[in-house]
Amino acid sequence: MSPALLLAAFLLGPAPTPPPEPPPTFCAEWIRQSSQGYERLTLFADRTLVWKTSRGGSEDIQRKKLDAAETTFYCDYFRRREVWDLKEDLRTGLTGEFAAQSVLTVARPGGSRKKIRFDDLSPLPPEAAAVRSALEGLRLAMTAPLAPASRFASEHLAPGTLLKRFDGVLFRVKQIVPEKGVVELEGVVEPYSEFKKIEELRFQFSPPE
Repeated sequence: MSPALLLAAFLLGPAPTPPPEPPPTFCAEWIRQSSQGYERLTLFADRTLVWKTSRGGSEDIQRKKLDAAETTFYCDYFRRREVWDLKEDLRTGLTGEFAAQSVLTVARPGGSRKKIRFDDLSPLPPEAAAVRSALEGLRLAMTAPLAPASRFASEHLAPGTLLKRFDGVLFRVKQIVPEKGVVELEGVVEPYSEFKKIEELRFQFSPPE
């Protein structure tokens, strides 16, 4: 085949396949916007937490390196099947002057992503409400260290002890199983209970008083 024909065949051939997009470098990104301003909280897989806020025309960016345990918990938490099974749109459709709209994007190492939309007025199901409390925990971790594991030792978790989740929801210790390292919590207002690992309580709850 002549050089001219080879060139023509090359030019008329199928377009090269573009390279695949690189896998996401973040575990979760929470964007919250209201009439008062905007904020974006991003947890990267390299343990970097970035919080960008914009209010009144003024922007602020804060960065913090989380410890390995915090990063592992939050990244694994947002990758759980229960989170990925949530509905993508949990918004009420209601609006208000101070009602913020949120978009949570979670990512898995393989590259798959999921978006969950909700607002401050959304009556979230238990699993989605727990996700929001984990986001609040990340925001708190940016401004102050989370409570040490010693504050949640089994001797501080007697049945009847009250624990406040970071989203403000109150739970009561129903029972503790020290040999398995778990505690059963029940909602004070809602008849809802779940088992939690004791070592993970500090990532979603304030320590008992």
